[in-house]
Amino acid sequence: MKSFRKLSLGVLLVPVVAVLFLQTGSLLSVAGAVSSRIPADCGEVICRSNENGPSQLFIIGLGHRDALTRSNGIKTTKVQKDVFQIGDWLIHREGVGLLLPEGYFASRSSKVDIEEIKTGLKKSPCSGSPEMKEIAERLADERTYVNAEMLLHEKHVLKLRQVEDEQSYFAVRDAILKLSKAGKDSCDLTSIRSELDYLQERRTADLLQRIPGIVNDEFRQGNIKAKKAIFTIGLAHVRNIVETLNKGQIEIPSPSPALNQGKTYRADLNLQKENFSITVIIPRTLVEDRKVLEMTGLEKIVAQSKNSPIVFTKPHL
Repeated sequence: MKSFRKLSLGVLLVPVVAVLFLQTGSLLSVAGAVSSRIPADCGEVICRSNENGPSQLFIIGLGHRDALTRSNGIKTTKVQKDVFQIGDWLIHREGVGLLLPEGYFASRSSKVDIEEIKTGLKKSPCSGSPEMKEIAERLADERTYVNAEMLLHEKHVLKLRQVEDEQSYFAVRDAILKLSKAGKDSCDLTSIRSELDYLQERRTADLLQRIPGIVNDEFRQGNIKAKKAIFTIGLAHVRNIVETLNKGQIEIPSPSPALNQGKTYRADLNLQKENFSITVIIPRTLVEDRKVLEMTGLEKIVAQSKNSPIVFTKPHL
């Protein structure tokens, strides 16, 4: 089975986060009878949209290795282990056959040496099993680059598709490099950061908009048995996704007249038009990290979903 290498932008971004307040009487409500279904020790469902939709998208917010050094952070291995277990559970219990990772796929580098595991999983492994211990060791080993998505791809008959829009991806990359080169006292710092935030939101929107077409295409070609997919993306983007689901459409104000003549970018959400059921999941390690939730603007959302997931009940077409 072929391995892949992806270039992720999420960990390079220093997010400028505004807290999202979910007011009573908005388009969402808390449904006490809804079960999270995801094993509690692996992750937590924070919200659902269009629960009865015939097509399903499971969005997992995650943390990855440093994009420049390829080194793990303090909790990266634990987060990636959670992601693997969530993905494995969805594959076995929900019959998901398509994986859509954030990040731009590059050709395999000679420095990336990923050992293939030839034995497949016959049941979902638990945290204490020898299988999970081996997975945790591979995720912690910084001598080779491997992540949860790679391991899921190795161990399952799982279709992998690139979901990034190349133009959006490289626009964000260029903006990140521009920000990194600007001095802290630069008079252009605020403008550069505003532009980067806008481009990141547009990139996230582009990712969401491309998903239904990819899922439908794979199903039409007979590569997957059902219209079900896992989409993995950095936790810094999840607040924008939740906000988009709450509004029922994409709405991104331009940060300055220089970009799009100062007009707000608006678009109907393709996932909604294609009647997708959407489930947003956060790995357990990140759910329990209050500092990370505050940095990513998810603290209030996660707190509100503690008893049961937030459910978006009304389509906004």
